[in-house]
Amino acid sequence: MTPKTKFLLFRFLITTFILVTNSAASQIDLGSIKNFGIFTSNGAVSNTATSNITGDMGADIGAISGFDSSTVVNGSIQNNNNITEQAVLDLNATIVQINGTITTSIHNPVFGSETLTPGVYSQAGAASLVGTLTLDAQGDPNAKFIFKIGGAFSTAAGATVVLINCASSENIFWLSGGAISMAASTTISGNLISNPGAIGIGSGGSINGRMLSSTGAISVYDSTINNSVPRIGPITQPTCSTTTTTGSFQIIDYDANDTYSFTPAIVHISATGLVIANPNTYTFIVTANSGVCSSSLTSENIVINTVPNTNYWTGDISSDWNNAQNWTCGVPTDLNDLINIIPVVTTSYPIIAAIPDNNGIAKNLEIQSGASLNINKNYLRITSILLLNGKIKIEEDSQLLQDSRSVFDTESTGSIEINQQGTGNSFRYNYWSSPVNSRGTKFVIEEILRDRTDLNNIINIDFGSNYTYADGSPSLPVKLSTYWMYKLEDSGLGYSAWTSIDNTSEVNVGQGYTMKGSNTSTEEQNYTFIGKPNNGVIELTVGPNNDHLVGNPYPSALDANTFISDNEPFPGTSSITGTLYFWDHYGGDSHNLADYQGGYATYSKGGGVSASSNPPVAGTSTSGVSVKGAPKRFIPIGQAFFVVGDADGGQIQFNNSQRIFSKESSGNSIFLRTNNLKLTSNNNKEVDLRPKFRIGFDAPKISHRQLLLTFDQNTTDALDWGYDAEMYEVFNDDMYWVLNDKKYVIQATNDFSPDKEIPIGIRTVEGGLISIKVDALENVEENTPIYIKDNVTGQTYDITNQPFVINLEPGEYRYRFLLVFKPQSILKTIEKTINEGVHIYMNNSISELQLSKNTDMEILNINLVNQLGQQLLTWIIKTDDQQSISLPLQLPSGVYIVIVETKKGKINKKIIIN
Repeated sequence: MTPKTKFLLFRFLITTFILVTNSAASQIDLGSIKNFGIFTSNGAVSNTATSNITGDMGADIGAISGFDSSTVVNGSIQNNNNITEQAVLDLNATIVQINGTITTSIHNPVFGSETLTPGVYSQAGAASLVGTLTLDAQGDPNAKFIFKIGGAFSTAAGATVVLINCASSENIFWLSGGAISMAASTTISGNLISNPGAIGIGSGGSINGRMLSSTGAISVYDSTINNSVPRIGPITQPTCSTTTTTGSFQIIDYDANDTYSFTPAIVHISATGLVIANPNTYTFIVTANSGVCSSSLTSENIVINTVPNTNYWTGDISSDWNNAQNWTCGVPTDLNDLINIIPVVTTSYPIIAAIPDNNGIAKNLEIQSGASLNINKNYLRITSILLLNGKIKIEEDSQLLQDSRSVFDTESTGSIEINQQGTGNSFRYNYWSSPVNSRGTKFVIEEILRDRTDLNNIINIDFGSNYTYADGSPSLPVKLSTYWMYKLEDSGLGYSAWTSIDNTSEVNVGQGYTMKGSNTSTEEQNYTFIGKPNNGVIELTVGPNNDHLVGNPYPSALDANTFISDNEPFPGTSSITGTLYFWDHYGGDSHNLADYQGGYATYSKGGGVSASSNPPVAGTSTSGVSVKGAPKRFIPIGQAFFVVGDADGGQIQFNNSQRIFSKESSGNSIFLRTNNLKLTSNNNKEVDLRPKFRIGFDAPKISHRQLLLTFDQNTTDALDWGYDAEMYEVFNDDMYWVLNDKKYVIQATNDFSPDKEIPIGIRTVEGGLISIKVDALENVEENTPIYIKDNVTGQTYDITNQPFVINLEPGEYRYRFLLVFKPQSILKTIEKTINEGVHIYMNNSISELQLSKNTDMEILNINLVNQLGQQLLTWIIKTDDQQSISLPLQLPSGVYIVIVETKKGKINKKIIIN
């Protein structure tokens, strides 16, 4: 086996040698030189008169001149650059290849008046071309003609080279050991190479090929040079827009008769040679069809860039985020997948300024370490990914929003800075939440909260544990007392459930905490939150009927209606009662709880009502009501509030769909602190066109109570989750709507009719003079009459323009008073109609309350109250087909009032039990 193996190897080596030797004469690789029509490694390139050049021209050393606008140049001009450096190398390599070919024929010094077949022709000295030289490829489009001339080479005037039988200029090489000079009207084909020497062509000359010199000037005079390589016009690369993901290029001198084959495949080629191609590197073969001949030329590689995936901030023009010239790919948008990057720059960093409707939006945003973005009276919205290694400064009512599927990259090392103002009174509470975190799902107050008294200087806060620590003179930094910092987390224990925390305690993101004001001398204290912005789904647990102090966890406003809906019984998390309670501390400059003047403002989808409180205490507070008024739909940054678990509790959920841009200055978003901000106009102001009746109540043991009645087509006369709001606290003197035998501060119903009667409950522990009045009407027709009906006296009292005042004995009055919309005279007409259909009789002999009715009269319920209007008994009537009703009644002797509610209205009648 061994001899056989060696024999085979020997045969292989011989075969290989033969192939290499034969190919040396046929394969001449021009490299990058094939792109040039004119090139010299060392010498000047000049033109006189009007010429037409197809192909690049260049000089590595030497000037290029004379190619003005009258001369057509279908190519680029390269001079002393990396392209010409490579061309020098490739030209030298080409000369070496030609010199390495084996001569097949020694030719005399004069070429012309003859026909030559493919081969390598040599002449030791100078040579010339006279007359006509015919080159016959004998049907082989790849046939080579090589002329190696030892000296100078020249042509006579009118000398011509004719190509027949598939001969191609690309396969013809004239290598001269001296200068090459071509007389006027010379027509020649092939690559004319001087090594070394100058090259020149006279007027009217034509070269189908190239003029190349290793050392020597090249001059053109009113001539045509065509290097035969298919030319590619300027490439149009894909832009930053997703609508232009392909590139394009034009084939110059495109001939539809030729065949163009691309590798890989292109998208499209037009009838004019415009090529549309996806990002890639392409080569193509042009097969030129000339009679029976087909000659093929391979072009250089064409690179179509990939669609840009980054858009860099440059700041070249200004600091305006919304100026396209400040970005490499235009102003960021959510319509493409570009990664918008703010790098460290020497110009200016972007600002999203307070130009109307000129906010910032980006699908993906990366702020690199050391870089920053300022948002001033506006907002930035991220729809996909935020990578924050630098800083975002959020100033003056500005906000950061992220869409439902938007992600904050957890690898981020940077932070946001966002301001909020709290009470400047060290005796009064704000309920806070944090829009940032310092420990992922938790935050520590001293790690995220700073003193921003000086708007140009953010400093640490001076925390102290003494309860009077912040009561002294103003200082910088400001002082805060940790004695008043608490949280209340998922408890039903009421006031005793408050848990003391301090500036070093961990608090869950989404939870609220209490904090009294600082020792500032102004009404407000300016704070800055610093940390990683909270984002995405944030959940907390609440038990059945438990309280939980939570808060807006985002660096943007929160839509309270969406938050309520996301936690409703279906399809939400089914966790809370649907009402939000906001602490409003507006009076009582004392640390004694009994001296506080403040309470819980209430919000539901029915609307908002302001806080009520105990009456002012002499010497510590003055009479008044909340200067902030009712909470609005949009919850501002940093605002905490109470929620109450429903019958079985569950998960309280915050998510990005609840986030919205709403300025506090618009009046739609109110942070409950002491001072009353001046409201400014806002084009996005919430418009609530539902009719609303705000009914006020005053009594000795309450500062002021307001009830809200809202007419909404989404509600009913029954209890409506998320709309009807139960009272969070009831005072010694108080007024409420009666729903399901509970006390409500907001009631919603869908039917606003003159026949509507709304029960009002009143509580007075010590008795006294009470007053019921209209606080305000919203979206209600002018002169709409409003009355209070007294079921005991049967009288109605017009409160449209004046209060109803009555002196009540101590007690609970649940059914004595009604809010109605018809005066007594009309009500009596209704009562007469009902009286004719319902008859009430107290049968004392058998202790039964007996009623009879007409068949068309439907009774809903029957209530029995005493003369004070206090409810004693209620019967729900579930059938309407019985014409007589008997109700056993065992009560002490006295006068009572029977209130019968029917579908046509209510009637009442006094009865005597003996």
